[in-house]
Amino acid sequence: MPMEISLTEVKNVQLEKCTACLAGKQNKTSFRSRPPMRKKMPLELMHTDVCYVDTKSHAGSQYFVTFIDDYSRKLWVSVPKTKDQVTSVFKVFQARAEREIGQKLKTVRVDNDGEYRG
Repeated sequence: MPMEISLTEVKNVQLEKCTACLAGKQNKTSFRSRPPMRKKMPLELMHTDVCYVDTKSHAGSQYFVTFIDDYSRKLWVSVPKTKDQVTSVFKVFQARAEREIGQKLKTVRVDNDGEYRG
């Protein structure tokens, strides 16, 4: 037999707050108050990183080096066979990029992981 409850009894009931429901109703807000600033000319700032891969390539490489121009977001990738070749790969890249674009490379940003230390 169904139980009948009056509307006034339902209004007086205190319910526990559901944290999952409250979290689902929250809005995402961005931490950035303005868009990120990009450089105004090519080769003004270059981001670079050395990445290690467990599987060797057909040529026997386990590393690849990325170079990303902050202005254009153009990406260059080089594949040295060993990690000690990273500095020479960078020098070749720098000469090639400066020749292609016609400007000098001003700043290089790395993740301070020691790839370019001698």
